[in-house]
Amino acid sequence: MSACCETTKDRENQVSRCKECGNTGKPVKRITLTHLLREEKVPYIRDVSYFFCPTPDCDVVYFPDAGEAFYTADLKVRVGIKETEPPIPVCYCYGYTRDMIQDDLIQNGRSTIREIIARKTKTGSCQCEIRNPQGSCCLGEVAGIIKDSYPSLSGQ
Repeated sequence: MSACCETTKDRENQVSRCKECGNTGKPVKRITLTHLLREEKVPYIRDVSYFFCPTPDCDVVYFPDAGEAFYTADLKVRVGIKETEPPIPVCYCYGYTRDMIQDDLIQNGRSTIREIIARKTKTGSCQCEIRNPQGSCCLGEVAGIIKDSYPSLSGQ
């Protein structure tokens, strides 16, 4: 797989809690913020570590240990994990939504979309760090949708 779909242990060990909801955030690189924040918000990025808030009903997307956070309205893209209205983006590199993944499961009895994404990431054509608000590969989210929709297919 391409480097964007591999985990980096030094970032995984960083821990911080969202000041809005109190849940643990996931470290995210500065490059993610600079590509996804609206232009007028980019100058407000400080030289500190930022974290992604994965809480669906929290409007905070990125937050530092101390200081101002960035909210869903501050981004150029919709944050799939925080959306309730379709189309809910899942794969930002290839344009797959939650509904597309679920329809694919129904039509094929397995996830051909997951296979397509995995194949494409192996060629290095994904850009998860700059397209996905979480700053990471979407394959985990795709697997979660498969598991939630059809638990018997989660081993794919």
